Amino acid sequence: MFKKLFDKSFFYNILSLFSVFLGFVFIVLLGRKFGAGKETDIYFISVVIINYLGYFVQSVWEAFTPYYAEIKIKNVKKAYKLFSILLNYLVIVSLILIILYFLISFFKVSFLSQELKSFLNIFIFYLLFQNILFLNKTILNLEKYYASFYIVDIFVFLVNIITISFFVKNDLILIAYSTLIGTFLANLWQFYLIFKKMKMRYYLSFYMEEIKDIVKNSFKLKLGSFFIGIKDIVIASVLTSFGSGIYSLYSYANKFLGVILQIINAPIVNIFAAKSTHLIAKNQLKESLSLMRGVLGKTVILYILAVLATYYLIPFIIEILFSNKFTFENILVIQKIFFIMSFYYFCTVIYSPLGRILTILKKFNFLVLSDFVFSAVLLILVKSVSFNSIYTLLYFLIISHVFYTFILFIYFINLINSLKKSYAYI
Repeated sequence: MFKKLFDKSFFYNILSLFSVFLGFVFIVLLGRKFGAGKETDIYFISVVIINYLGYFVQSVWEAFTPYYAEIKIKNVKKAYKLFSILLNYLVIVSLILIILYFLISFFKVSFLSQELKSFLNIFIFYLLFQNILFLNKTILNLEKYYASFYIVDIFVFLVNIITISFFVKNDLILIAYSTLIGTFLANLWQFYLIFKKMKMRYYLSFYMEEIKDIVKNSFKLKLGSFFIGIKDIVIASVLTSFGSGIYSLYSYANKFLGVILQIINAPIVNIFAAKSTHLIAKNQLKESLSLMRGVLGKTVILYILAVLATYYLIPFIIEILFSNKFTFENILVIQKIFFIMSFYYFCTVIYSPLGRILTILKKFNFLVLSDFVFSAVLLILVKSVSFNSIYTLLYFLIISHVFYTFILFIYFINLINSLKKSYAYI
């Protein structure tokens, strides 16, 4: 069994580990430079805002992978044209959102503080470059350029690390610029792989027969993210109400868990998604399910071991990395948040491969409905409870996520049993 845990995906785990390590180094340097205060709150909240706006951009393309795999079997050139069309849509939607942001800021119809707005006036352009990065990652992953998935992140983190180490004094604004420059250069390298190595051709085109279904189902798929993304906005607003720096402590605790997910879960699930897309396109669902069971076995075991080890090491890690920037009470808060949220992300580990198969099978209506229910339950709880501590909020998050995962699991089992009976895919 242990031999199976370390198959050829181990190389990509190492790349992911290095990528996450650099990302964590950047966050550490941010903490050493500014501590848990106003500046770090501005950075983390800006990232949440960009990620949420990104859902609107992704709503025009994210469901394309099964269509791309099916089209490519019949017509490679048509599949490449599909990529160009979706890239064009992505750029248009990103630019519209950026223009809307500046219009809203100009008329001062904004809830943003002046400091946050000053940072976002530059950082907002990351919306375009980040989403180009995501689309290119997806297509390169489908074409089995697995290493490129991590190399671009490694490069961007290196640019940010150099910037914060040698150039940033007391102002965050250079971090906004360095993120834009690093991501733009990463985009150029991705396009080199796509248009030179893969020999794709770019088409200044905006329509093909399948595009309506892709955009419609992408919107359905991201509609759930619009609902779930409200969670991050709500958390940010509640935690910032507890005082400056509290949201940063929450963010650092989640960074530890994010590191674990990116090292353990992401490389295995990314390869699984690429393989399953091609298997299901060839009506080989049985093989994909067998692959999924192996993926769950790996990710669950490794996640539990990593969480247990990290929980006990957090006080030592923070003390070594952040020196005297965090008090002993701050460290205990981070450790407690980490422990509570580890149950939340355990559901994510279980959900990931199931959700990928449901996406490949184009079960977008169910995914939207389940995301809506999850978000509605969460918002009702948040609105009906007066939070006097951050831990009460976190417990509500976990309960909601457990119900969400349970609903998805039951639906998934029933769907697979139905497909087995109909022989539609097996």
